[in-house]
Amino acid sequence: MNLQQETRRGYVISADMKKVWAVQMKLLEKLFEVCKKYDLKVWAEGGTLLGTIREKGYIPWDDDIDMAMLRPDYDKLMEVAEKEFQKPFFVQNGYTDKYANGMTKIRYDGTTAVLDKAIYPFRHHGIFIDIFPYDAVPDDHKKLDKMMAEARSILRPLKYYYFDSYSPFHPIRLAITLKGACLVKKYGAKELYKKYEDLFRQYRIEDNKQVSCHAWYYNLKRYARDKHWYDSTLWMPFEDIQMPVPSGYHEILSIQYGDYMTPAKAPSFHGGFQILDAEKPFQEVIPLLKKQHKWDNWKHRWHLLLKAMGITRRENK
Repeated sequence: MNLQQETRRGYVISADMKKVWAVQMKLLEKLFEVCKKYDLKVWAEGGTLLGTIREKGYIPWDDDIDMAMLRPDYDKLMEVAEKEFQKPFFVQNGYTDKYANGMTKIRYDGTTAVLDKAIYPFRHHGIFIDIFPYDAVPDDHKKLDKMMAEARSILRPLKYYYFDSYSPFHPIRLAITLKGACLVKKYGAKELYKKYEDLFRQYRIEDNKQVSCHAWYYNLKRYARDKHWYDSTLWMPFEDIQMPVPSGYHEILSIQYGDYMTPAKAPSFHGGFQILDAEKPFQEVIPLLKKQHKWDNWKHRWHLLLKAMGITRRENK
């Protein structure tokens, strides 16, 4: 990949971002190597799929890579992940780290990728690519609604527990965090995450018409796709490699983006990054960010307290 600054569609891509892209491509190539070794299918997803079809590479303002796998192949990948993704690679999910977002990230040591409002010193923060597992969506809507409710009752408290959401000024967050702590104490963090994933494993893809990603458990219906759109794989150019895309890419992109061939800059799905650095290890960056975040957090709480007391800052005239 050319690491020089360039302009695409009027958007300037810095040399630093090109270095980040290069690390993500290294992660992607490793994923392809492992999937080929075990005969597993994987496809471009979300903005990466859109970029492949429309840009033949990254969307100029994109900052990550998203991939998708059907549940059977995803589980097989996780079975060999510890053996196949050794340093400098790190597989991050609810079994390997204090992370519970319903998908797996493959991260790279010696780099930094800190999402906005996600400063957790106990977690790996290297540059990453996402792998989203797709499960069957039961045709029976009552079963689907029940599954979604059960998923929310597990993953939301677990996420709050990991995200350290304690605040006396947010009693609802505090209650959810305490619920997460109780669930972890009862089941153990890894078993609790497995309990969450098993909710989606109970329905087989071959017995249902649609698939969806449980990472979006709050809206499985919106992201549901016809399973036959993943029946075969097409290989298309992406930067300087070939990217696997599902044969039903047009239908998938039309559902997700509408007129997907018309560029429209939009904010990152995950809210963007505080820091993306391909040359600095996150272990050096996190303590500094945490210190600043702690100060900003206390200022915010102080302002909330003053507001609750009916005291507001005098505006300058």
